Amino acid sequence: PNYGAHSIGFRVALAPINRNMTIPLTDKVNLKLIWIEPGTFIMGSPSGELGRDSWETQHEVTLTQGYWLGKYEVTQAQYEAIMGENPSRFKGAYQPVEQVSWNDAIEFCRKLTDKLGDTLPKGYECSLPTEAQWEYACRAGTTSSLNSGRNVTSAKRGLRGVCDNLDEVGWYWMNGGMKNWNEGKNPSICTHPVGQKKPNAWGLYDMRGNVNEWCLDTGSIYSSDSAIDPKEIVKSDFRVTRGGSWYSSPCDCRSADRGQMTSIDQVNIGLGFRLALVPVQ
Repeated sequence: PNYGAHSIGFRVALAPINRNMTIPLTDKVNLKLIWIEPGTFIMGSPSGELGRDSWETQHEVTLTQGYWLGKYEVTQAQYEAIMGENPSRFKGAYQPVEQVSWNDAIEFCRKLTDKLGDTLPKGYECSLPTEAQWEYACRAGTTSSLNSGRNVTSAKRGLRGVCDNLDEVGWYWMNGGMKNWNEGKNPSICTHPVGQKKPNAWGLYDMRGNVNEWCLDTGSIYSSDSAIDPKEIVKSDFRVTRGGSWYSSPCDCRSADRGQMTSIDQVNIGLGFRLALVPVQ
């Protein structure tokens, strides 16, 4: 490396920087975030997709600014480190927190923003992802109904649909505990420690199943028009949930599937959230 000659030069490369981030919450609890580059994708589902709902109209979406998204769903240890309590029914430090309302999730984000203060990247704050940010990161470049590049193989809803393609990337009713619960076996846990299934191409885990994840938006039927940085927050008790849970059917765990909870104060045993670090609005 110290050798030089009249026949040796070099060429400059502009290479990607690893912008992934680890946030210390306590001496023992950290929160890992994956950097998501801005880009354009097709949001929603094609008309022939198994399990499709009518409010999933496909449309082009462009996200103009990059953001960070939690590598995992927020765990009980992480939630307790910031909120000082753990409302979850299925206890476990590395299991996702559940039985949290949208308001609870927003309060977690507010408190974490205050705690981190000037250590946050300039111009960013902790929040929930918008629907568009969630689906863009979930798909990670895929157009299939699952973010593994494979598709859901059953359109059945309720405790009937079985999908081997989903089994490798997420916890749903068949492998997540609901089958045993329904048969009267009363499993000790139904949520599962985060990060046990395969991640998507961008390194995000459990975007399929385990717990439904609150999004920032109110949610309505999509327009077919293209959109730039879409976000819908109107006066409403409804908020969108994404990803499906440990008791969901396969078609409810698709990348395009959209759920809604009837109240922002509503909680249940299959509902948690994932942290986003987004540009301040």
